[in-house]
Amino acid sequence: MADGRVWFRYGGAECTLTSARAARAAALAEVYGAAAARVSCRLPREVFKAEQQLALDLATWQQAKNYPGMRFKARITLTLTSENAKRAVLYEEALRAGQLEQTLAADELGHLKKTALVDIRTARVWWFQQHLIQGKLLESWDSFDEVIRPMINDHTQDAASRFAQVFATAAQRALDDPSKVQDLRLMAHMLLTTAGWQDLADELKNGGVQSSNGDS
Repeated sequence: MADGRVWFRYGGAECTLTSARAARAAALAEVYGAAAARVSCRLPREVFKAEQQLALDLATWQQAKNYPGMRFKARITLTLTSENAKRAVLYEEALRAGQLEQTLAADELGHLKKTALVDIRTARVWWFQQHLIQGKLLESWDSFDEVIRPMINDHTQDAASRFAQVFATAAQRALDDPSKVQDLRLMAHMLLTTAGWQDLADELKNGGVQSSNGDS
């Protein structure tokens, strides 16, 4: 809503306004156009800013855009209707609640990244604890490998450590499926032998590694 006072002057050869009543209507139309341009697409909380900008626009005499021979100025106060003011309050409350929820979620994710997901050992302990909190026993680490491991923010480990982690995970899976243990030992033995590290390969041979044809 707008409330205030409008001053206008009209006359001259180019003026088409024939009465004070017509000039008054024209001045109000010009002021309305200026106000509408300032409040268009603005949020309710910006009504004060729009009012101040409108005050600057209308503070001095200016030529009407659509009515030759007429000049005007005005002093206008802008306010929200009571219904829209209530709606604005509800909107602002909902907006703050949404922003707070997003902030809390970002803080929670940041804390999780800096603590639980900082390295593989901490992440495994945290994952195990989550199951304990839910009253469940962790039967397999497959879900950890598929979901949690890719999110671990561990930049301090070198390639050798990451390589060891992969084989450690494979060994853990082998414990869950004993039929895979012998296959895993055989593959590791072949890898070490091919690399020329016979001393390490012999460590696996002492554990009972056999080839596919049954030879020791």
